[in-house]
Amino acid sequence: MLNGHTLGADVACGTGLSSLALAELVNEVRAFDSSEAMLTQAPAHTRIAFAQAPAESLPLPDHCLDVLTVSQAFHWFDRAAFLPEVQRTLKSEGVLFLYDCYFLGEMPQQPDFGGFAEAYFGRYPTPPRHREPFGSSEAAQAGFGFEENHFLLDLPFSLPGLVAYLLTHSNTLAATARGEPEAEIRAWLTEQLSHFFVSPGAERAVRFRAWYAALRPLPV
Repeated sequence: MLNGHTLGADVACGTGLSSLALAELVNEVRAFDSSEAMLTQAPAHTRIAFAQAPAESLPLPDHCLDVLTVSQAFHWFDRAAFLPEVQRTLKSEGVLFLYDCYFLGEMPQQPDFGGFAEAYFGRYPTPPRHREPFGSSEAAQAGFGFEENHFLLDLPFSLPGLVAYLLTHSNTLAATARGEPEAEIRAWLTEQLSHFFVSPGAERAVRFRAWYAALRPLPV
């Protein structure tokens, strides 16, 4: 579908990792995030233009995009404002591609990892976000066709790698915003997780649920 001569937008691009992935598929990328701090960490790329803008108000002309991607951010958006903005900026044959990967708090063959997950989410609860369901009926109400898929994904982590990953969660970021030092969070995570990694450099699989959805504008 994407032939290398298309224009894509990556919305809520963060530090640009998802924008780099999109640049492998399209000729030019416009990447947007509401956080200036995130954008300052984005890598320079000859075919990616980064800009600060909210998802609900993109500085793009009407019907210019072949594809618009959102990685791990749709649950933060004002859907009632964002989906009409997608309709405005996508071409009639364009596609909105949403994708995410959820930490399930599971470690295969380690049932007691669930105890860590319970302690983790108890100490660092998930910040408020949009939890309303979104599927084919909600997409149709916004004028889109809808296709989705889910699958499980086991990814290998070392102890330092898993701690570093958890420090990117909105759960722990919210704690640092409230004043808890990152060093204290890192120390707690390391202590709680260390017995799952029996030797230095050991890796263990951690389970995630991956999800993606493709939305295309319905004919008028």
